[in-house]
Amino acid sequence: MGRSALAAVIESERFRLEPRGRFRAFRDTYPWCRDRAFMSSYSGSGEHRSPWKWYREMIHPNNRTKFAHAIVPRGGTKPIGYHFSVIRPHRTCFLAIGIQDREWWGKGVVQEVRGRIVDHIFDHSDVERLQAQVVARNLPSVFNYRKFGFRHVGTLHRCRRDAVTGEVHDMLIFEMFRDEWLARRGEADG
Repeated sequence: MGRSALAAVIESERFRLEPRGRFRAFRDTYPWCRDRAFMSSYSGSGEHRSPWKWYREMIHPNNRTKFAHAIVPRGGTKPIGYHFSVIRPHRTCFLAIGIQDREWWGKGVVQEVRGRIVDHIFDHSDVERLQAQVVARNLPSVFNYRKFGFRHVGTLHRCRRDAVTGEVHDMLIFEMFRDEWLARRGEADG
């Protein structure tokens, strides 16, 4: 798995998925920390993060094992969201996505972007399994993973507390294997 292969620009019908390094990803995403609704659904807590806290909490792309792709509408320059991928041991890749721009909510961004990212990961790496964790109350994310064929394989009960509301949440764990994705992709092509 080469650095350039997974850290490449990925094109979809409506978006350019542009690779970003640690500091650019931080600069783009830190203002989103002020959006409590977004942060609550993305991470389980809508609390305000200081720049230092967000920097420690966010995924730090290094374009070797951790990747960030800014989701930029074609013809635009400003990201509407980010997709993160983290290569873990045992040929596993952790996925996370956040669409911060509400103008794009409900318009199929996650499906379009996630499909291209998953194809890209399987086409350019030896990853065999994809994993993700979702705040249980984030039903759009749960439905998106299910729609893509991810299976719910576990629940981390009462593992996240929202510092703003005091609510305690479960995290759901989803996974999918390469052969399952390729079979689904083959069905779509056939």
